[in-house]
Amino acid sequence: MRKSVKSNGFTFVEMSATIVVIGIIGLGLTMTMRTTFLHYSTDFVRQEIRHYGNTVIRELNERISHAQKVDFDVFNGFARIKLWDDASKAIPSEIIRASLENGILLNNEPLIDGTLHLPKIGRFRDNNQHRVSLINFQTQQAIENRPSLTKFKNAMINIDLVLGLESSVYTSGVTTTEQFNFSRAVFIANNYISDFN
Repeated sequence: MRKSVKSNGFTFVEMSATIVVIGIIGLGLTMTMRTTFLHYSTDFVRQEIRHYGNTVIRELNERISHAQKVDFDVFNGFARIKLWDDASKAIPSEIIRASLENGILLNNEPLIDGTLHLPKIGRFRDNNQHRVSLINFQTQQAIENRPSLTKFKNAMINIDLVLGLESSVYTSGVTTTEQFNFSRAVFIANNYISDFN
């Protein structure tokens, strides 16, 4: 009588097939994790840009609204805003301007006591993967065609801030560019009141 021999191990073919399947699954997981991480890094930088832009616009709105006198002009191709705490003084108490290197500055310092920097430095920007830049900073008078609202129009100013993000992550060697636009119409109450005097 013949006894059947039972094998407790893998055959060479079974072991090879297992290694190939595990390799394919591992490669798929690695590529998925890499793609997820690269998209996360870009989204992280985008979020910092949005935070910066929204905070700048909110801070400018606050400062302009509380100033007694406001004057707008252009300096180095960007808007410059002069604010007076006391309208009788000749020299403005605060000057807001833009710098390509440092973003929006208040008296030559970043906003919020020097803590709000243009997010050019930080996580996921050290290997030149993501480059943040200031593209534009402009102010313009609100447009109003109705003569009855001329005084109101003179007291409205539109502030536009444009930031850019150049990214060379997960783009097959091609650099992609995104623009982030931040805009707000600001009502200058003191200008409106002075039109009636």
